[in-house]
Amino acid sequence: MRQLLLIAVLIAAVVVPSALAADPTPADFKNGAKYCKAVRESKGTEAFATLYGTNTNKKNAYGKCVSKIANAKADAREDAEDRAAAAACKKQKAEDAAKFAKTYKNLGQCVKAAKKSSG
Repeated sequence: MRQLLLIAVLIAAVVVPSALAADPTPADFKNGAKYCKAVRESKGTEAFATLYGTNTNKKNAYGKCVSKIANAKADAREDAEDRAAAAACKKQKAEDAAKFAKTYKNLGQCVKAAKKSSG
């Protein structure tokens, strides 16, 4: 009876911390593939497949996860570029409004031109 109790306590000591561990976040990993692998390991393959969906052969959840994370990171980079270009254009407009008005019709054109020249 004591051995059974000891085994139950040991199992609980291993299972409870892993169940309480926080899910990984994409920011914690260098790329989407590493993040998806960590999520798949933490949730289990069936829960992972349910979370990210699969096609008829039930084998594409990992690819969908990587794609979703890669697209989200690309969108975040693009948003950051938009904000940086807009800030540069606003600064340019504040420094010399007449030159800005002569060069660009509006702030949107300046942002578009700034992104085009940087990318």
